[in-house]
Amino acid sequence: MVQLSPPKANLEENNFGKRVLSTAIAGPIAVGAVIFGFPYIDILAAILSGILLWEWSRMSGLPLSHPMNGMVAALLGWAMVGSSTLLVPLCIIGIGVLYTLFYHYQLGARFIPSLILLSGPLYIGLGMVANLSLAKLTPLTLLWALLIVWTTDTGAYVIGSLLGGPKLVPRISPGKTWSGFMGGSILGTALGVSLAPTCQIDIPNPIFLFFLTLMITFVGHTGDILESAAKRLFKVKDSSHIIPGHGGLLDRMDSLLLVGLFIIILKFF
Repeated sequence: MVQLSPPKANLEENNFGKRVLSTAIAGPIAVGAVIFGFPYIDILAAILSGILLWEWSRMSGLPLSHPMNGMVAALLGWAMVGSSTLLVPLCIIGIGVLYTLFYHYQLGARFIPSLILLSGPLYIGLGMVANLSLAKLTPLTLLWALLIVWTTDTGAYVIGSLLGGPKLVPRISPGKTWSGFMGGSILGTALGVSLAPTCQIDIPNPIFLFFLTLMITFVGHTGDILESAAKRLFKVKDSSHIIPGHGGLLDRMDSLLLVGLFIIILKFF
C-alpha cells in the first residue's frame, strides 16, 4: 500500500522560519570561505569536520579517540596541502580501514556492525576532502554545487510540506515525499543550468549539462537518505541540535558530502 503524507500548509510548524534564519547566517560564511580560499576555507573545513565527527560519535557511540577519526585528520591534512595525487589518500584510507577493522576484531566485535560504525568517519572524511579539494582546484564549481544542493534541499522541504502525497522512503524517513523529491530536483536543476555560465562550468552541450545537474540533485537526495538511514539505525531524530530549525550539521551537510565526492570523481576519472 502506498503511504501518503498530508500537506502541511503552515510551514512555521516545521521550523521554516528558523531554517531560513540559520541559512541566512551560515550561507554567507560558507560562500565567503569558498570565494576567499586559504586560510579561511581550510579553517572552516577543520571546524566542520570536527563537529561532524562529534555528531557521528554522539549518534553511533564511536569514541572520538577512535583511530578512524585520526584517518580523517590525515586526509584533511593531505587536502590542505593541495596535492592532486590520489595515491596518498588511498593509502591513508586503506591503512585506516584495515587497522581499525583489526582493532575491532581484537575487541571481539562483529564484522558488519564494525563496518557500519566505521562508515561514518569514512563518509565524512572522503566528503570533506572532496569538497576541500574542489575549493582549491575550482572554487566556482564548489560554489555551483553548494547552490544546487541548497536549492534542492530547500525546494524538497517546502514543496513536500505544501503538497504532501506519496512517501518516498517511509521506512527510512517518513517525512520525505515524492513531491518533495521531484520538486527539489526540478528547482535545483533549473538553478544549476542557469548559473552554469556564471560559475564557469565548461560544459558546452546543454543536454549533457541538464542531465549532469539533474544527477547532482539525485546524488544530493541520496546523501540525505543515507544519513536518515543511519539515524534510523541508531534511533535518533537529529544528529545534534546545534542549528536551530535544522538539527545537526550532519543533517545539513549529508547531501553536500556525497555531491562533492561525486563531482571530484567525475573530474579525476
